[in-house]
Amino acid sequence: MKRALFFLCFISVATLFAQNDYKQEADLTTYKENKNTYIENSSSDSLNDRAYYTKLLSQSFKYSIKGKPNEGLKLSKKVLEYAIKEGIDSLEARAHNNTYIAWLELKENERAFSHLIKAKDIYLRLNDSSKLIKIYNNIGVFYQRNGSLDKTMIYQKKAMNIAEMIDEKTEIFFLAYNLGFNYGIGKGDYKNAMLFLNKGLKFKDLPNLSQITKASLFLLIGYIKKELQEYDEAHKNFDIGIAICEEYGYLNELQEAYSYKSEVYKAQNDLPFANAYLLRQIKIKDSLRKEEREDLAKGISAKYKQKEHQEKLELVKNEKEVQQKLLAQSNLFNWLFAFLIVVLLFTAYWIHTKNKELKLARDRANRLSKVKSDFYSEISHELRTPLYAIIELSGLLLKENIKEKNKKYIESLKLSGTHLLSLINNVLQLNKVESGELNIEHSTFDLKVLILNIIDSLEYGIKERGNTIKFDYDISIPKLLIGDALKLSQVLINLISNAIKYNNNELIEIIVTQIKPEEKNDKVTVVFKITDSDMVASKEKQLEVFENYYHKHSKSESLYKETGLNLSMVKSGLQVMNSNITIDSEEGNRSSFNFIVQFEEKQGGELSELTYQKQLETIKRYKLLVVDDNKINQLVTKKVLDQLLVVSDVTDSGRKAIALVKENHYDCVLMDLHMPEMDGYETSKRIRLFNKTIPIVALTAAASDSMKNRIVEEKMNGCIVKPFLINDFVTTIIGAIKKQKI
Repeated sequence: MKRALFFLCFISVATLFAQNDYKQEADLTTYKENKNTYIENSSSDSLNDRAYYTKLLSQSFKYSIKGKPNEGLKLSKKVLEYAIKEGIDSLEARAHNNTYIAWLELKENERAFSHLIKAKDIYLRLNDSSKLIKIYNNIGVFYQRNGSLDKTMIYQKKAMNIAEMIDEKTEIFFLAYNLGFNYGIGKGDYKNAMLFLNKGLKFKDLPNLSQITKASLFLLIGYIKKELQEYDEAHKNFDIGIAICEEYGYLNELQEAYSYKSEVYKAQNDLPFANAYLLRQIKIKDSLRKEEREDLAKGISAKYKQKEHQEKLELVKNEKEVQQKLLAQSNLFNWLFAFLIVVLLFTAYWIHTKNKELKLARDRANRLSKVKSDFYSEISHELRTPLYAIIELSGLLLKENIKEKNKKYIESLKLSGTHLLSLINNVLQLNKVESGELNIEHSTFDLKVLILNIIDSLEYGIKERGNTIKFDYDISIPKLLIGDALKLSQVLINLISNAIKYNNNELIEIIVTQIKPEEKNDKVTVVFKITDSDMVASKEKQLEVFENYYHKHSKSESLYKETGLNLSMVKSGLQVMNSNITIDSEEGNRSSFNFIVQFEEKQGGELSELTYQKQLETIKRYKLLVVDDNKINQLVTKKVLDQLLVVSDVTDSGRKAIALVKENHYDCVLMDLHMPEMDGYETSKRIRLFNKTIPIVALTAAASDSMKNRIVEEKMNGCIVKPFLINDFVTTIIGAIKKQKI
């Protein structure tokens, strides 16, 4: 019985695939028969494309059922893309069906089924009954493979209904066979099985049915009749199936048919006939085994002869190898020497080529680095120039007697300019960090004054958010320190700005203390602590806030978005100063940013020759020349000097500046570097030809290492970067004048 079930199951599945193969070939035939119709409705190119993709479909199906599903999948996907792009629904549905078959062979059932359903939906929309028969049958096959016989039969019945409705005889035959098989063998419902098998019998003489298919039908009916104990009908159908198998030499099927006949006779207690057919089965089985043995013997004989021939070839080969070895030994040294020469030549050529490539790469990198440096210098100048006007003019206006209602607007303008300047500084510093050009610079400064100036510059932002600043400064810290004041300023500006932005109506504490050394030395270790009420992050995520472009959420919904560079720049700036930043933040408590910087103590004296107040008195005695091609910058710089009570002249070009220096006495020249026709460098160089002592201070919005190096090369006496702090402006000018007089 188990053998019979296996045999019939094999016939059923083979029949289903034969049906699919038939439909694929039929689709291609339909296209050829209706070629004239296509020509009427399509362009020549479109016709050729459809013919090409139709052939691809046929090929993809053959690949899938012949053990190459991956190749079949590639072709069906290609057709699917074309059909969707061109909007050809019928071709798209067929491509989905082929994709289903490929995925099914690859054991990807879910993917397979999704394409089958898509094909069904398209055919339903097109009302294509003949294609729906195939799709419903394939859905049944899918469920049969996955062990759901009930669902299999539901879809096979749907297919049968459509086939009967449109009188598709071949489809009716196959579906009747499959339903008969599933009812009889799968469910043991032999009466319903015969209802469908009788439908199939009506179409057994169709010309396109193979003989093995017809034989399978009669053998299945014979088996069902045997189970129904209708032994005469069983014999009748078995005899028809046996006759076909004997005529066409289907020996495997014939031996199984003899076995069924034997079982029927045995059930009828007709043992002589039962034994007779059993002997026939055994005879055919022995015949098949004999053929197998003969084939095996032929294979062994051929293999032996091949081995004997191979041994002879090996013997000849060995003799030849001995001769060649003797000959090769005499030439080995020559070949080895020649090989070494070739290797050396190749190595030398390779080294030469690589050196050339490396030199080109180095030159290209240097050019790119210079272009990048020039770009940042230019963009720095273009951005800082208008900011100089905004910040300085708003600062100057705030010092004048303005109406209270206008003061708020001017303070807001200055705050916006200061924020934008901080952003530009961060972006430029980021470029230096990425290029490895961020270096430490040393200058002498008053730490307390530096921090107070920063707080003063952020005064409006503090008031706007209702915050209060508490500044606690350790008076034991020496008045004058030596260190990188610019980077320290950027660090403090970013930290204090963050504290202001992320707090409303809160207390912000700035605590600066000194760590006393155990032994006396000229090093000053200062601890900085900025504390506010905003909890930064959990301990697990605190490191993230120092990454580039990190955004911390504000308590205020009105806070504008930011770049996320502030804390990143803090970290990079401190690393250059051999320091690091830490966060003390716990849930429900205040947060503090802490870092330690080591400075050198400035021995003896104050900044310049006097305190800042004395510097203000000193600068009044000087006469300055301002050289700047920008009218607004002229106005701003002139206004700053007027408020300092400094006499000054203003000119807008290098040529005019040279003429004025020749005709008048000036204590210092404030020289813009970016000017048309003749820039500040060239102007300074020409002034030095006839006046080597006049102090020339660069007043520029650009800030790059190349600019600083160029200033030194052209023998200029200092640099003021716009926008500037007034005390730095005054200190730089007086320092340049005093240095030239020495």
